[in-house]
Amino acid sequence: MDSLFKKGLYAGLGLLSVTKEKMEEWVDELAKKGELSKEESAKFVREVMEKVETRTRETGQWIDKRVDEAMEKFKPRALQEIEHLDKKCNQLETQVKKLEKEVAALKKEQRASK
Repeated sequence: MDSLFKKGLYAGLGLLSVTKEKMEEWVDELAKKGELSKEESAKFVREVMEKVETRTRETGQWIDKRVDEAMEKFKPRALQEIEHLDKKCNQLETQVKKLEKEVAALKKEQRASK
């Protein structure tokens, strides 16, 4: 088959949306009509499926890269939030310790005044 024809066909099929079964059915129809020989049919299906696998892998890598980039953008904000919450926890811990000391002192005073 002509290379330009193949490229047009690959693009037209929307490689990611074509299943192997549908592709084989379509190619079998072309073979029955005499537009493709059995050898060409098998080769064509194999080439298309290889391209689908390659495109799927590339798409997965592209998605992974975009997710990583998005995570990197949010990372500083998340770290700032964590630092803020950590600081707030430390302040609360200090206040609790101070109140515990005050309560202990009040209990001691009460015992002494009895």
